[in-house]
Amino acid sequence: MSSIKDYARIAFRIVDPDRIEIEYDKEKDLLTIYIDGERYDDVEPIKPFPLSNPYYVLFRSSITHEDICVVRDMRKLKEDQRRLLERILDRRYFVPSIIRVYDITYTGEYYICRVNTDKGDRTFKIIGRRNVYRIDNKIVIVDIDENIYLIEDYEKMDRKSKEELMKII
Repeated sequence: MSSIKDYARIAFRIVDPDRIEIEYDKEKDLLTIYIDGERYDDVEPIKPFPLSNPYYVLFRSSITHEDICVVRDMRKLKEDQRRLLERILDRRYFVPSIIRVYDITYTGEYYICRVNTDKGDRTFKIIGRRNVYRIDNKIVIVDIDENIYLIEDYEKMDRKSKEELMKII
């Protein structure tokens, strides 16, 4: 009898980071990966859990849409491979981290949020509390354009930011 871990390893083809090589095709904006020397072209890296498990990466064929393999922790890839993959994923998964909340006002239709992020000042609208999710001390906010904003640790925010956030959480 096999365990769930054994099934997952076979079903998801979990690959040791030392067994994978990654190349970037600029023209296609896709990857070529090699697993133990076996070549796979036109591969997309996907973060199925970008907030709860950001280092877990799934590699999927952009042609057949079949999953090729999983790397459970991309931080364990060789340094040059990790940096290449991080650069590609950072472009695909643009999630600004909110550092400070200046103010949140309610217009009767939207909440307008003025914030400072690691990517600069932003102003965005959310429809209501249903667009705000709490995961432990993290807060995820989805605006009306489906952009995602992240607060890494609510408890570490300044008092004013916490007071403003109380309007929507």
